Amino acid sequence: MSQKMIVNDDTILIDFRLVFKAIRQENGNWEKVEKELQEYFESLQNED
Repeated sequence: MSQKMIVNDDTILIDFRLVFKAIRQENGNWEKVEKELQEYFESLQNED
């Protein structure tokens, strides 16, 4: 079993293949993927 994502207090380490897969799923809209990842990161920060 391999880890695809590691979340620390101020960092998300993610398998680059997941990022590119997400971009392909959004038909190349990397800005949308970036925004979604940023929102996810911010939601983790708000849990503290």
